[in-house]
Amino acid sequence: MKKTALIFTCFLFISTCYAQILKIDNGISINSLKGKKFDLFPQKIVSYTGMVGVEYLQKKWFYLSSEIGYIKLGGKENSTVGSAANANKESWNYAQLNTSFRLRTPGSKTEFYLGAGPYLNILLGSGTFSDDLYAGYSIQKTNWGSKLEAGINENINKFRVGINCTYLLPFSPVAKSPYTSIDARSLAVYISLGYRMK
Repeated sequence: MKKTALIFTCFLFISTCYAQILKIDNGISINSLKGKKFDLFPQKIVSYTGMVGVEYLQKKWFYLSSEIGYIKLGGKENSTVGSAANANKESWNYAQLNTSFRLRTPGSKTEFYLGAGPYLNILLGSGTFSDDLYAGYSIQKTNWGSKLEAGINENINKFRVGINCTYLLPFSPVAKSPYTSIDARSLAVYISLGYRMK
C-alpha cells in the first residue's frame, strides 16, 4: 500500500508541475475478459469510469496527457446447464494511471487528436472470484498495457470541452491459473471538461 501511495504522489507531482490544462473525464466502459487458451467471461459488461488529469508540454502538433482515476474490469459468461440458463459475472475495481502522447491538428478552437501511451491498473481490494468454481485463479495486483485513443476538443475561452474514445490493449493478465491466463479488454467513451491554467 505504501508503494502505491508513493507512485500516486510522484505521478501527481511531476505532471502538475508542467500542467497547462486541468481536466475531469467521466464516461462508460465496455469490458470483457479473454483467456489465453480458452475464453472465460467473454461477454461484455458496462460500467462507469472516471479520470482526473492534466495536459502539458503543449506544442503546435503534439502534447502529453496524464490521468489518474477509477476503472472496473470484468466480463460475463452465459452457460446453459440442462434447461436452466446461468449468467456468471466477475468484475474488479482498479485505480488507473496513464500517460498519452497526443498528435493533434493545430487550431484555435477545435482540435482532433490521436494518442497512445502506457497505462497501469492497480487493484483496489482483495480481488477474488465470487464463484468457487474459479478458486484456482489468482487476481494480479497490477496489470498494464497500451492506451490507444482518439478524440475532439473544443476550446471556449479558458475552458475545454471534449469527447474521448479509448481502447486498452493489455500486455499483462488480470488473472492467472496453472492452465491459462486472462486478459481484460476495455473500450471507453468519455466526456471531458478542462480548464486552461496557462
